Amino acid sequence: MKLLNKYTAIICLFVAALTSCESPDLAEGRTDQVKGLLNVTIKIPDNPAEFTATKKGPYEEGEEITVKVPTTDEDPLDLTRLICTVSLEHNCYVETPLTGETDFTEPLKITVIDVQGNRHNNTIKILPTPPKTKFTKVWDKNAVELNINDRNLSGLAMNDKYLAVQLYDGNIYRYDKKSGSAIDVVSSARSFMMKADVDDAGHLITARENIYGAGFMVYYYSEEDNEHHLLLDYTNDDGCPEDLGYEISVIGDVTNGKSFIYGMAPGTMTVYYWELMDGELVTPAAVPNTLRYGPAGGNWDRAQIQRASLDANSDHYISYYIPSTDDADDEYRKEKKGSRFNIFSPYMEINELNPQNHSYKILDFKVFTVNDDVFLATIEQNYTAWSNAKVQVFEITNRNKMELTAEDAGYDELCLFTGDEIAPTNYNRWGDIAVYKEQTATGYDVYIASTVVGYDATESRIRMYKMSYYPQ
Repeated sequence: MKLLNKYTAIICLFVAALTSCESPDLAEGRTDQVKGLLNVTIKIPDNPAEFTATKKGPYEEGEEITVKVPTTDEDPLDLTRLICTVSLEHNCYVETPLTGETDFTEPLKITVIDVQGNRHNNTIKILPTPPKTKFTKVWDKNAVELNINDRNLSGLAMNDKYLAVQLYDGNIYRYDKKSGSAIDVVSSARSFMMKADVDDAGHLITARENIYGAGFMVYYYSEEDNEHHLLLDYTNDDGCPEDLGYEISVIGDVTNGKSFIYGMAPGTMTVYYWELMDGELVTPAAVPNTLRYGPAGGNWDRAQIQRASLDANSDHYISYYIPSTDDADDEYRKEKKGSRFNIFSPYMEINELNPQNHSYKILDFKVFTVNDDVFLATIEQNYTAWSNAKVQVFEITNRNKMELTAEDAGYDELCLFTGDEIAPTNYNRWGDIAVYKEQTATGYDVYIASTVVGYDATESRIRMYKMSYYPQ
C-alpha cells in the first residue's frame, strides 16, 4: 500500500508540472532570419583544403565578397573549376543554387532570399593569391666579373640607389642592385675600412677596423656633397679593443633624431655601442656602452649584433661563433658548438634558432620586417674553410617556431629558402649580407645580397636574390 501511494504521488506531481507550464508563444519568441548570406567557402577539385572569405557576413547590400585562393607559377589556379558553398541564416535560401563546379573568371552574382522574402544581392570574387614569399636569383658574379681585382669583398650595403661593396682597405664599388652593372667607384674614408651598412634613412655607413692601432672609426657618406662625414672615432690610445669594427650595425637616421652604432670584436663576450642624437654622440667615443653577453658561455671567435628598435627596452638579435675541434668529424651532432643565433630581451629572455637549422658558421645575418612579418637572412658556411656556403631565409615572426627542425611539422613555415651552395676557401671566415626592401603593386620585393670571401678574386663572389612578398 505504501509503495502504491508513493507511485501515485509521483504521477500527481508530474501531471501538475505539465499543467502548470505555459505553451510558448512562438510568434513572439522568433527572431526574423533576415541576414541572408553569412559566409562563403571555396574548394579546388580534388583538394581537401577549404578557403573562406576574407570577411565573414552578414554582408551589406551589393557588397563584394573576396576569397583568396592559393596559386603558383607551377600550378596556376583554374578559375573555371571551383566549388563554392555558402553559409546562410536559418530559413534563407539561394535563388539560383550552387551545384558542382563554378566558373569564377568573372565575379559571381549571388542572390539570397530571406524568411520575409527580401532579396540580398552580392558578388563573390576569387583572388588568386601567390604564396606569401617567392625567391628568385637575380644575378651571381665573382670579383673579376665585377671588375674588382681583389678577393676581399668585406662589406655590403644597399639603399634605393645602389649596392655598395666595401673592399677591405680599399675603395667602395657601387652597382645597380637589379643587374650587377657597375655604377662608379668612391674612395674610402680612411685606410683599413672593413664593413658597410645603411641607416634607416639610406645613408651609406662604413667602418674602420682597429688593426695596427688604427682605431675604430665610423663614417656616413653624403650624396649631397659626396663626402664622408665622421660619426665616431674610438682611438686605440683610448682603450679601443683590437679588431673592433670587425662587425658593425646601425639603427635610426645617423643625421636626425636618435640612432645607435654597434661595434663587435673577436675574442670577447662584450658588445660595444654608442647613442647619437642628430648626428652627435650622446655616448662619449672613448666611453662606449657595453653589454656582456653571458649566454655565449665564453669568448667568441666572431659575432654580429642588431638592435630591433630604437626603444629603450629594445630586443637584440645576436649571432656568435665558438668553434670546437670536437666537431671536426661530425659538425651536425646535437652537442656541436659553432654558431648560435639568439633573440634576447633586456631581461635576458632568450629565443634560439635551433642550431640544426643552420650551418656550423653564420658569417653574417640581417633581420628585416615586411608588414608585421619578421625575417632572418643568413650567409653561412660549413665547418672547414673550404666547405660549402649558402644563403638561408627564415620567418621568425612566431618565435616559438625557431626551435623546429626539418623533421617537424610546420618547418616549411620557418625555413623559407635555402640558396645554392658554393665552396670558397675562406680562412678568415669573412662574409656579409645586406637587404633592401621596396614596395610593388602586389606587395614588396626584398633584395638580398651576400658575399663570401674566397681564395682569390674568382672565388670571391656576390649573389643577389629577390624575395617577393605577397600580403596574405
